[in-house]
Amino acid sequence: MSVRKIKVDLDYLKPGASFIYPLYSADNEKICDERVLLTPEIISGIKERHGNLVYYTDIGKRAAIPGYRMKIAYNVSKEILDEIGFSDKISRTSYKSAETLVEDLISDITSTETEAVDLLKNLKSYDDYLYNHSVNVGILTAVFANAVGSFSDEEMKYFTLGAFLHDIGSQRIDKQLLDKEGQLDISEMQKVKRHPQLGYEMLKNISRTTPITLQSVLFHHEKYNNHGYYELPYENLPKYPKMISICDMYDALTSCRPFRKKPMAADQAIKTLLNSMNVHFEHELITEFINLMGPLLCTTNNLFSMNEICELNTQELALVRGVDGNRMLQPKVLVFCKFLRQRSNLSVQFYKNVLDVDLEKDSQRKLVKVINNQAQINSIQERLKEKHLI
Repeated sequence: MSVRKIKVDLDYLKPGASFIYPLYSADNEKICDERVLLTPEIISGIKERHGNLVYYTDIGKRAAIPGYRMKIAYNVSKEILDEIGFSDKISRTSYKSAETLVEDLISDITSTETEAVDLLKNLKSYDDYLYNHSVNVGILTAVFANAVGSFSDEEMKYFTLGAFLHDIGSQRIDKQLLDKEGQLDISEMQKVKRHPQLGYEMLKNISRTTPITLQSVLFHHEKYNNHGYYELPYENLPKYPKMISICDMYDALTSCRPFRKKPMAADQAIKTLLNSMNVHFEHELITEFINLMGPLLCTTNNLFSMNEICELNTQELALVRGVDGNRMLQPKVLVFCKFLRQRSNLSVQFYKNVLDVDLEKDSQRKLVKVINNQAQINSIQERLKEKHLI
């Protein structure tokens, strides 16, 4: 296991950052624990005591999947998708290759403690995106399922396999549609929406395919609000495709796409997932994903910045004041108002006395959204400045 001492120049550190390892001074004095939110005040204090340079030790135990396994996974993904591109079907031999790969991936994940998840992101073309995306969604799903801890070995294997094969139907869609940079029209979108069905039809003819894998492929674009590709009742669907759908969206958000050249950072992608709660995804699953996977994906930043405005389930707004450890959805907050939402308009009623709340200890309040409408943020911040809260 490799060990590296990493230097950090505090002049180049953005306030609100954190690290997955503790920070030390040049004299090896421990300065702060892992994932401490580094506020401007903390950074200034460290500079005064220890100077600009601090260090952390990377023990080299990061990814759940060895590098050589990732290369094998990429090659298997490429072979399967290329085969479908040429023949419009997946052979039993290719299916067996995918099955064997998934068994090896799960063995890697369950045999070591996962500290971080590194994904394939070196994209040169849309084909690379499809190859990488298949691997990434498979890995994310396997790590997520393992962290949840309530699935049998057979369930783990077959719905990870479904995650790895979830987009094989895309190879039977016109590539011009998949590469289109602008918005798809209704007719084009209807064609793209066929890819789960096309993938299902290819797999159902393979004798060893299980219902878990087939459901995972067919239903991975259904939504909590029942407005998914097939508009099926979300509550009646199995858990497997719902989990794959979250992993699918996370990897898509953090990748270059024809319609979005700049990928989102991990923390921004997770906030987008959070804000999709009760629209795309159910509260319980998104909460599980963020709490279990967030610390593995956001390796250098906390999810929230100091003074970020968030929404609570109690129809209150609050300022984030700090996050302890890995409790990503339970920061300490300053609750300052109740709000009223009418369509896209947000009006607020400020409290006379603000409330200091630790969401880990408050059983009534839960964080459900991050305010990301810039006009709303500017308006609220002006009021907060008037009241000397920021």
